[in-house]
This record gives sequence, structure tokens and C-alpha cells, in this order.
Amino acid sequence: MIAVYMAMLDEPEDKARFEDAYRKYRGKMLAIAYKITENYHDAEEAVSNAFFTIAKNFHKLKQRSPRERAAYYTVVTKNSSYDVLRERNRRAEVPIDEDIEIEDKGTDVSDEVLSEYGYERVIEAIHLLPEIYAQVLYLQNVTGLSMKEMSLSLCESEATIRKRLERAKVKLRKILKEQGITVD
Repeated sequence: MIAVYMAMLDEPEDKARFEDAYRKYRGKMLAIAYKITENYHDAEEAVSNAFFTIAKNFHKLKQRSPRERAAYYTVVTKNSSYDVLRERNRRAEVPIDEDIEIEDKGTDVSDEVLSEYGYERVIEAIHLLPEIYAQVLYLQNVTGLSMKEMSLSLCESEATIRKRLERAKVKLRKILKEQGITVD
């Protein structure tokens, strides 16, 4: 399978660096994916998708430190794993309870949503977002990365990350509202 990814790269130096990264991180990425999907075949699919994304964006990683590249590989693997789960859940067609509402008590929206509906429901809603928005919400709220750390991990400017966070929150509110959870 590595040959497919390497065919996406033009420079021999990039191919060698990609092969090294594949050999070094594949096992770790598989462990991350398995922890999320709890299924070996889904984890394999997630890692395959992650390496496809990494190969597509490999040129952006040249100037990054090994630590930043490792963080990027982790984020891509987690997002690919959640994409695989989302697809698996779509196939299962589990209905969402639409009769849930939250009263506005003047408290912080995120605290109320988390306490009332639990972390899992909010995470599920985040996974319904497009990948670029889910990434920044995950990095900020789950891993606790700063704006600067997120910009380094995602190879984007801090201004771009700030705007993505703003848009992600708007889209997340919309998804939660569609599920019957009022968060305004």
C-alpha cells in the first residue's frame, strides 16, 4: 500500500522521507485508530485514509519539526478514525432524539451542553462537522492546544485558525439545534 502513497510524491527525497515516516508512525497510528474505532478493520481503513491525506499534504510538512509532524500525523489519524466511525454509523442509520431542549439559564453554553447532554453527544456533533472545523474544535477543547500550537500542528496561520474556530462554533450550534439542543 505504501507504493500507492509514494506514487503521489514527486521528489525522491520526499519519497524517502515519507517511507521513513510510514515505517516509524504506522504502528502508533494504528493504535490510535484502534482505540477510537474499537475494530481492527476500521482502524486499518482509518490509517490508510490518514496516510493518503498525509501524502497529499506532504509538501507542507517539509519545514516542520519532527514534533510538529508527529502532532499532525496524530490529528489526521484521529480525524480519519472519526470519519470511519461516522460512515459506519451512517450505515447503521440510528435515529437521533429530536425532543431535547436546554433552558437558557445564563450559564456558559459549553458547560451547560456538556453537563446536560454529556461529552459524547457534543463530540458526536463535532464529528458531523467538515474536517477542517472538527480539527480546530478538537485541538482546542479536547487536547487543549493553544492558538499557536494549533497553527503549527495544522500548518496554518493563527488568523486562519481563529476564523476556523469562529466558523466551527457557528456550525456546531446549527448541528446541535438540528438535534433539538438549543445553545443560543
